[in-house]
Amino acid sequence: MIEKMTNWLLIAVVFAGVNTATAWAKDTFYYIGYGLIQVVDGEIDAIVADIPVHGWLRETDFSADGKFLYVTANRHLIHRIDLAEKRVVSTIDVSDGGWDRFIFGFDLAPDGKTAYVNLLSRRTHKGEVVVAAPVLAQIDLEDGSILRSIEMPWSSASLVSVKNATNIYVIGKDIIKVDVSAEEMQIIGSYPMFDKKWNILPMWDNTKENGGVFIVNYYTPERMGLVSIDSATGEITDMLINGAPVFAYSVMRSPDKKKVYAVMDELTVIDLETRSYESVTPIPSGTNYAINVSSNGKKIYVSGGGATTTVFDAESLQPIKVLQMKTDGMDFRRLTK
Repeated sequence: MIEKMTNWLLIAVVFAGVNTATAWAKDTFYYIGYGLIQVVDGEIDAIVADIPVHGWLRETDFSADGKFLYVTANRHLIHRIDLAEKRVVSTIDVSDGGWDRFIFGFDLAPDGKTAYVNLLSRRTHKGEVVVAAPVLAQIDLEDGSILRSIEMPWSSASLVSVKNATNIYVIGKDIIKVDVSAEEMQIIGSYPMFDKKWNILPMWDNTKENGGVFIVNYYTPERMGLVSIDSATGEITDMLINGAPVFAYSVMRSPDKKKVYAVMDELTVIDLETRSYESVTPIPSGTNYAINVSSNGKKIYVSGGGATTTVFDAESLQPIKVLQMKTDGMDFRRLTK
């Protein structure tokens, strides 16, 4: 009898642990607007806080401990936001020494004190405009100073850290691979896109939400495709989708890795096994830029473009809620704790 009671007790403890783990996982979303970030509670799908910021916002990245959100503004400012206090705690300006510098791609370094940015710079000299070559730079997040840099063959729209941040992939006309592990950064290779006639807009980075995989859609003259970068291995994979292309700004993989959701004027579901479009659902609010998925895969969020966020049931693909935001938006990020 004692042995049976012990077994039942062990089973109860296991189930309690599972239930506790499930209940503990909480999704919080961050609506990246203009002069404002709005916080959305993923359990009740309601706006619970506003975080005023300066400028129009673009790239974002969460600190490794999930305590801070970094966001670029007006292409030359970087705000550091304390997510517990829900406020901007510091701001740096990368423009310096007479140079106007513009950020196109942002990725935090593992040390939490520096970041990688792709910069375009310009200044005036004797009445003439001087435009510098684009560079990948590592900057100090205390003052915005450039610690080291390497010239790039062209500008980019996004950066992806791979292999424990020993490499940075600079995504522009092609994907340029840069080794940043040594004192001097070095270009070590590239992955062609332009010669393949790809049209690509990699401005929405959900690598952390996608389990460490960066994924973006592209277009050939005939079809839509998906290209992904595994941040753990650096492996690049691309696939063409069968059928006439459905247009989308950004894409997001389902947690079970079986589907990809794409968004523009419609919410499109792509079956990764058959490489085909499973469904195309019009979005009542119109054009949206960003897409995200709840960590349990049950809800899909489309946002940005206008001033709404629409929540869809992932199984029925029916809208279950529309949130009216205070500004037009650019992105919609998820942090799960």
